[in-house]
Amino acid sequence: MNEKDPNGKLPQAPVLSPETVEPYRKRTVNSSDEVSPSRAASKNSRGTKILIGSCAALLMAGAITTVVLTRPGVFSKAKNQATEKSVTTVSSETTLAMTEPNDGSTTNSTTTGPHISVVSLSQITDKQYEIMDEAARKFIREDGNTKEDGIPDQVDIDGMYCLGMIRQEINDGVVRDNEKDLIQMVYQVQLTDRTGNEPVKRQYYWMCGFTNVFQDGTVQLVRQEGMWSTLCFDNWSAQGCLDLKLLLKEAEERYPVKENGVDASLIQPFAGENKEEHSLISSLDQITEPMEKAYDRGGKMWLELGEIGIGTMADGVKVENIEYAGLVFAISSGKANNRVYVVYKFDVADLSQTPPVRRSVYWYVSFDALYEGGQIQTRSTMSGDFDVTSLRDWVNGPGTIEELRKFIKKQEYPDWTFEDNLEKDTDSHT
Repeated sequence: MNEKDPNGKLPQAPVLSPETVEPYRKRTVNSSDEVSPSRAASKNSRGTKILIGSCAALLMAGAITTVVLTRPGVFSKAKNQATEKSVTTVSSETTLAMTEPNDGSTTNSTTTGPHISVVSLSQITDKQYEIMDEAARKFIREDGNTKEDGIPDQVDIDGMYCLGMIRQEINDGVVRDNEKDLIQMVYQVQLTDRTGNEPVKRQYYWMCGFTNVFQDGTVQLVRQEGMWSTLCFDNWSAQGCLDLKLLLKEAEERYPVKENGVDASLIQPFAGENKEEHSLISSLDQITEPMEKAYDRGGKMWLELGEIGIGTMADGVKVENIEYAGLVFAISSGKANNRVYVVYKFDVADLSQTPPVRRSVYWYVSFDALYEGGQIQTRSTMSGDFDVTSLRDWVNGPGTIEELRKFIKKQEYPDWTFEDNLEKDTDSHT
């Protein structure tokens, strides 16, 4: 029995001594690999601009999440600059309960003297490892992509196996007094899902990151980063990846990996379906109802962050109603990249005119990387404007579903294929 496990019954994770951690080997990218749109954006391959804007805060399941928003181009600009896109990300900084190690040294901010971040996995002591491992095991049940998500009580955690650590350099543009590397604890999680009619065995891969791991042997349990990926099961969802390869891919796309100490040989046998790799979804009908509901929640999260809701008014324009309209699914010609557009219908009124002019406007937020098995992400977006200050421009947006279809296709690569579950014809009303 693992005495540190909050459930009191999980097997003890294999303990990796820092001296045995395998050094990081740089990944080789084949020249034939198709670059994802989000990564291509950073290279300005299609005139993409990355704009970083204001910060907002969310209270999620007892954790404080810091949200970084961008201020993308509005309708009028988008129509004149069809290739311009914006990349928006949500990064979470969650403070966990502080823990003091048994050797008497403190882990909280009251420790005297300067703290210097570890610069090698070999500098992490067994005690620091134990502290981070215990904190991760306590946190996993509430780790969801929205405040409603997380592992329900009807799901038994059968095994939580630590596969090692990853050390990453945080280079998000935020100026800090001292560089603090991100230490990711990586886990294989096995569960029995009893939320349905019959028990179902499931497993996924999860990482929990800590920034304040210091060379003096202390650690502040500040969980810097939540995962982008969300797993949508039949009756619940939580953050994580379907396989280890996808987890390592997400880590690499977030921050530079300086050391990869994950040992795949520690992966435990699994009684349920066990696929080493999962494929991208290639058609709209592969998006399950739980996935679609999660996309709706994710889209509404971005609306909330943009301070847009029923009754919102700015610059003489008022939002009178918001309705979820459906999804547009897109896939590249080589089927190496896909994207979903979560579409909403906004009934807006221009109160600056007499009498007020009312019409419907369709707009969206888009997310990349949908995988078979229910893995999605809603924390990173390449989308339209969801900022309350742009409501004045919204009155010029697509007023019908067909106009929206043409608008989306105009913004994308010409060889992408599109399909949707939107209404066939919806005219704007005045």
